[in-house]
Amino acid sequence: MSIRVKLYLSYVAMVFLPMVLILSFVVFLLYAGGMQDLREYFQVEKEEKTNQSLIYGELKYVIENDTDKLSSPGYLDNLQLRLAEQWAGIIIAKDGIISDVPVFLKELSPNEDWQGLFNESPDSVSFKAFKFQINDISFQYPDGHDGQILLLRRYDVVPPLWRPVGALFFSAVVGLTSLLLTYFVSRSIIRPIHALKSAALQIKDGDLSQQVVVKGKGEVAQLAAAFDAMRLQLKQSIDQSLQYEDNRKQLLSHISHDLKTPISAIKGYVEGIMDGIANTDEKRERYIQTIYHKANDMDQLIDELFLFSKLDLHKVAFDFKTIDMVKYLEHFLEEQRFDLEKSGVQLSFEAYSNQPLLIAADPDKLGRVLTNILNNSEKYMGQLPASADKRVKVSVREQGNHVRVMIEDTGPGIEKEDLPYIFDRFYRAEQSRNSETGGSGLGLAIVKQIIEGHGGAVWAENAENGGARFCLLLPRTLPVRTVTEHEEHINH
Repeated sequence: MSIRVKLYLSYVAMVFLPMVLILSFVVFLLYAGGMQDLREYFQVEKEEKTNQSLIYGELKYVIENDTDKLSSPGYLDNLQLRLAEQWAGIIIAKDGIISDVPVFLKELSPNEDWQGLFNESPDSVSFKAFKFQINDISFQYPDGHDGQILLLRRYDVVPPLWRPVGALFFSAVVGLTSLLLTYFVSRSIIRPIHALKSAALQIKDGDLSQQVVVKGKGEVAQLAAAFDAMRLQLKQSIDQSLQYEDNRKQLLSHISHDLKTPISAIKGYVEGIMDGIANTDEKRERYIQTIYHKANDMDQLIDELFLFSKLDLHKVAFDFKTIDMVKYLEHFLEEQRFDLEKSGVQLSFEAYSNQPLLIAADPDKLGRVLTNILNNSEKYMGQLPASADKRVKVSVREQGNHVRVMIEDTGPGIEKEDLPYIFDRFYRAEQSRNSETGGSGLGLAIVKQIIEGHGGAVWAENAENGGARFCLLLPRTLPVRTVTEHEEHINH
């Protein structure tokens, strides 16, 4: 629930809820008092005033025409009884001395000084929270004595005290309702804000592990979700920065190691020439060839470092073209076959599809991928004896919406513990650290970066009959059909 809706509902509730509570309380009181409903309550008040008027009319007639009845105890008792039923009564005095006080009034105020009340003759008096109006009527008895009547009648069914009590109760209900609604609405808003504040303070202190959880679907919950997403992104960014820093340190370490070895070798051979150790043309030629190969290795290492750094920073632009993977592999492997045969490696190719397998790829970058994998296979098969069977088989097939390329060699395979890490930067199995097979450790990392840049995936596994198998999975693309000059003007 949104904050706006909560506030609207709280405002409406503050207006109507107290009214509903008061009305419910009044109905409860009426039922508790034996009343059936509000109509009966008002009917009682109306009938009481009507009955009082009838009795008062009768009393006026007696005073004006038949005062002798006022001396009759039977008539007075009957009159007082009928008046008591209508919450009224008369106090009769003869020559200023009270002669009759109704039982009804005595029960309401047992300790009342009736003579004093008669002498004072106020306009009104209260008995047990009920207010009675007093009317003073003078007359004469038939025997000539002065008579005086104080007519007391209740003129409000509801006790006067109930009005301030009711007003106080109503104010209390309104105040309590407003307080409770304000408390719950404020708590529903302030509590998640406090959670956000706590999380912000933790982030300020560098702790990004605390998740911000706010229940609901309102604005504060949406803010908390956005805040938590920011926290996760910030944490990821910091972790990535730390990883980049660690990678930078590893890069410097590996560059220092991989450059120091050929440079030391070059210096050694140059010193050998300068000191006259290479004292024959044959030795000098061999030394110069070695220096050339070491410098070439350094150039290749620097080239790989430069390419990998650009791939890692996503600064390499891919020139995607739609190519037929079958024809591309046939042409590329034909160029590689001669160089591999010089190393005693037989290269074969097999396509498991009679249809063109079209993909969107950068031919140059894809060639770099295949070259690095083939060089890796050639490098490790170089550890095998000269009489060993050295073969590399490349195959391609359709796999759903992808094209799968497999490069399988007959080399020593990959140790099980090395399989998850061979595509990591600078990772080299322990056996390749020697001078014969040592590489930059970036070849397969470059393969992974390029394939993922094509939206594909790459992994390695050991073949059933030994050797390593590298698998490339690249997404297929639909063939582009060109429009001929004749079809250009046809409305399809």
